[in-house]
Amino acid sequence: MMLSVGKIFWLVIILIAVWYIFKIIEKRKLNQDNNTQKKDNDNINRKGIDAFKCDICGLWSTGKKCNNKECSNS
Repeated sequence: MMLSVGKIFWLVIILIAVWYIFKIIEKRKLNQDNNTQKKDNDNINRKGIDAFKCDICGLWSTGKKCNNKECSNS
């Protein structure tokens, strides 16, 4: 079996195609991992505030009692 110029040419073309396919797959996986990591970081950076809405005046307050000085619930 002799290796001709045509066979070598097609072998190189196939190897380049396979190499680019793996590069594309790796890039997609990297982008997907970065997106997942970014979403996780966004969720971690968001901190909730413990607050409640006063039934009487409607003011949102933190703590255990209403912070509105004019409210009878404070």
